Amino acid sequence: MKYLKKSIQFLLSITLFFCMVGCQQDNVTVQKEFDQFLNQEFIETMENDYVTLHTYVTHPEDFGIDMSQVEVGLGMGAFQDDQQKLKQELNNTYEQLMEFDYDALTEDQKDSYDIYKTQLSIDQKLSDEKFDYYGSLFASMTGLHYQYPTLLTDWDIRNEEDLQNMIIMVKDILPYTQEALDYTKTQAQKGLLMIDFDSVLTYCQRILDQKDHSPVLQAVYENIENLDITKQKKEDYKQQMEDAFQTSFFPAYQEIITTLSHLKDGTNNEQGLAHFKDGKEYYALLLQQNSGTDQTVEEVKNMMEDAFHQHMQRLVVLAIQNPELYEDYTNGNFPQTNFRSYDEILKFIKQNLSQDFPEVDQLSYQIQDVNENLASDSGVTAYFNIPTLDGTQVKQLRVNPKTNDVKTISTYATVAHEGLTGHMYQYAYMYENQTNNFRKAIASCQAYSEGYATYAQYECLKYLEDEIDEDVLQLYKEAELLNNSLTILIDIGVHYEGWSQSDVLDFLEDNGMVLDEESLSALYKQLQANPAAFVPYYVGYEKIAQMKEEAQETLGDNFDHKLFHEALLETGTAPFDVVERHIDRYVENSQ
Repeated sequence: MKYLKKSIQFLLSITLFFCMVGCQQDNVTVQKEFDQFLNQEFIETMENDYVTLHTYVTHPEDFGIDMSQVEVGLGMGAFQDDQQKLKQELNNTYEQLMEFDYDALTEDQKDSYDIYKTQLSIDQKLSDEKFDYYGSLFASMTGLHYQYPTLLTDWDIRNEEDLQNMIIMVKDILPYTQEALDYTKTQAQKGLLMIDFDSVLTYCQRILDQKDHSPVLQAVYENIENLDITKQKKEDYKQQMEDAFQTSFFPAYQEIITTLSHLKDGTNNEQGLAHFKDGKEYYALLLQQNSGTDQTVEEVKNMMEDAFHQHMQRLVVLAIQNPELYEDYTNGNFPQTNFRSYDEILKFIKQNLSQDFPEVDQLSYQIQDVNENLASDSGVTAYFNIPTLDGTQVKQLRVNPKTNDVKTISTYATVAHEGLTGHMYQYAYMYENQTNNFRKAIASCQAYSEGYATYAQYECLKYLEDEIDEDVLQLYKEAELLNNSLTILIDIGVHYEGWSQSDVLDFLEDNGMVLDEESLSALYKQLQANPAAFVPYYVGYEKIAQMKEEAQETLGDNFDHKLFHEALLETGTAPFDVVERHIDRYVENSQ
């Protein structure tokens, strides 16, 4: 009997062993197939969109990208006829993803799975037929008219072929814009037009007024001059580029003016999305997409109301403790830094960031002024250009020479947002520590990337404490965050609750805020024409601040800024439920 029991135990152990080996082998197969799937998604995305390809890849052949499959140009705009095709592709991709056994994946692959699932799921919901004409292609902050100049002036011309392709791309601007205008005309026919006409038309007219000495074309010429080709070739290409501008770029802006001027006399929603039939549902989805969460509108509203009251309470305490400081702030008499250039700001932060942030090897950068004529068209202080995955060039930071005094705390914070320890650092860390090209280039969650950069800009204020009083910095931070919270609450009010401009005024007055009529009108128009545009920055920030506060409360003296930031950064671009897993793991390991 003992022998029989031992034999049975032996057979069971052998069976269990082979089952475990078999499961492990099955898991390895699934994991390999999943990596292949994501890599193929990366390749197909690059082959289907020349602009994305050029932005992220220097040597396509090293990534298995077939350039014969790439059509040089601006790509598909998802305008009208393209929409059904894109919906089908989206559904097919989602079904392919769902076929993978989630439990068989590694922890890192589970992150990738959840990131892509979230991204595809919200895209599927937004692609519902009833929302086909809800998106505006000429939003005042992000419309095509606004994107073209930045795209062309920042286009990286690495070799002669890039230049030839760029000329083709410029020639594509007119037909691409015409398709967008056809879409916009259909919007008008369906009663779904919501455009800040005055803002868009003013911007477009300024582009045409500068036609004879176009700052966009001059910036392109400067890039051509930097190319290592003969002088004669440079002149030939400049002529070809000018011809492309004269026959495509400028006519596109004229067509925008002509078409929108005509549509301006028709029906246009000058309030929010809530005034469209399915507008509230559409805004709820936009809010989820831009907040990196699956929260309802009411949940986001409650979170931002709590944030508003918290920042207000802290601001009141500071004002009571130091009334003169608060009076100086409200009168615009605020201390300044001693920085004389943007470069000094970045060098200063670079010297201090190792106190709180993990090391990154590749933090070399170049700062370049935006062309002054273009800079004057925008309130943007600075912005970061995304580097290619395989390039050796230094990080590029563009700064506006006209926007702000370099000595202000606001300028310091903006440079921190775009540079160190914001986007520039964020991308450098991700490129060094994330091996998955899909995660580095295709994964998309603006709330994470912009929320992190907003968090970083306020986190870097403490490095100024040796030259500026801590209470001053805290007052600046809390006042900014208070305004940020209000902005989101007004955004929700306009687009989900249907607020008019007078409703916004009532809301501000109820919360002790005063705005003159001109400022109120400008605020309302900006939020009304760009639904959820500020959500990634301000809701994203509050989500990160919330995770940090909870980690600090749990860990007490064991909380470590550098380890927290490592956990925050290691996911790369991801929705917050994925990020929270990493923060929870850090907290658990630190207790």
